[in-house]
Amino acid sequence: MGGLILFLVIGLWIVLVAWLSKVVASRIPAAQWRLPVGLLAFVVLLPLPVLDELVGGRQFERLCQENSTIQVNRATAVGRTVYLAKTPPVVINGTWIEVVLKPVRFVDATTGETVVSYNELTAKGGRFLNITESHVPLTFKGTCVPANRPGSIETFKEFGIKYIEPPEKANGEVK
Repeated sequence: MGGLILFLVIGLWIVLVAWLSKVVASRIPAAQWRLPVGLLAFVVLLPLPVLDELVGGRQFERLCQENSTIQVNRATAVGRTVYLAKTPPVVINGTWIEVVLKPVRFVDATTGETVVSYNELTAKGGRFLNITESHVPLTFKGTCVPANRPGSIETFKEFGIKYIEPPEKANGEVK
């Protein structure tokens, strides 16, 4: 249903932009400038509803490049037993769209020291998408994770690391 509403809104927006462009062009006294001004108005007005996504997408790509590495010291990681520690997500301020950074930390089971770490980023769509149930960006992929992140127990075995489930605290909460 959200997709149908989205197509309806996009169609209405195109019609409105075409009408506004025609109104703007008709107010130009010199006839030879009406078509170029009308086309310029159409090109400028058309992307306005997704402008925050266009700018936010570039910001998100920059953040992805900055956070695309995995931190692991292979020399000290060999032989360790690790588990996935709970880490709270962080909302990144200063972007045109909402971007959330989720730190992923695998810590040593005995010392609590971080052995393997990386960041995952997710972005929500711009304000235009608030009319639909979907918060997925329209103009770019809204997730970013390192390509070679540890995705399974077998990946840890390749590094000589043993993965276990997180230990439970005395009151039943995961450490």
